Amino acid sequence: MPEKKEWYRNWFDSPYYDLLYRDRDQEEADVFIHNLVSYLVPPKNASMLDLACGKGRYSIALNRSGYHVTGMDLSQRKIQAARENESYTLSFVLHDMRLPFERNRYDYIFNLFTSFGYFDNKVENKMVLTNVYNALKKGGIFVLDYVNGEKAAIYLQEFEKYTVEGIEFAIHRLVKDDVIIKEIKVKDGEKQYDFKEKIYIFSESRLEEYITECGFEIKAVFGDYKLNEFDSLHSDRLIIVCRKV
Repeated sequence: MPEKKEWYRNWFDSPYYDLLYRDRDQEEADVFIHNLVSYLVPPKNASMLDLACGKGRYSIALNRSGYHVTGMDLSQRKIQAARENESYTLSFVLHDMRLPFERNRYDYIFNLFTSFGYFDNKVENKMVLTNVYNALKKGGIFVLDYVNGEKAAIYLQEFEKYTVEGIEFAIHRLVKDDVIIKEIKVKDGEKQYDFKEKIYIFSESRLEEYITECGFEIKAVFGDYKLNEFDSLHSDRLIIVCRKV
């Protein structure tokens, strides 16, 4: 797979990504994971995978809750940073989620903070869900946390400018073919860079269709990190909890 042309490799592996989103803190992750664990009540010997883990903030939160956790991501730079937190019960691996991983290995798999649907065709996106299904034990639970794209598209802020630690960010957003495209221009002194970020607008029914076509059973749908009921017009998140049958 050609690395240079894939926007998510270029952007997620960039130090400017971490700088722009530096307010995403561990406390936020801890609160969400606390609510999820309270709802799911996993047994203490449960094995967990944090798929597309980034630097591992959700992996760390899950591990602090008492579970054996593996974090997986395709960004070498982020995995290297995450490995600073490794322990006997917490590990991180470099892997592209389009490629199969261990079958019947995990009790729980989490794909959080809009870390799905990066790819340009349905086949690749469904390939991820198939890999998740195969990696779960029978009866295993998959939690997919995605932005509510329908609401995001309605309230789209077309242009923003930020200066963070002397670095200038100019962000332009548009909607095209059911995709929210974020064009990010970075000015770092005399150097300038262009990045792109894409968020596919999945309705609840479309995302549930993807999931059930892969063999999952939908158990619950939530609309925020407090696990309130999902509302397509008002919810910020689209969080789907499903089970391998």
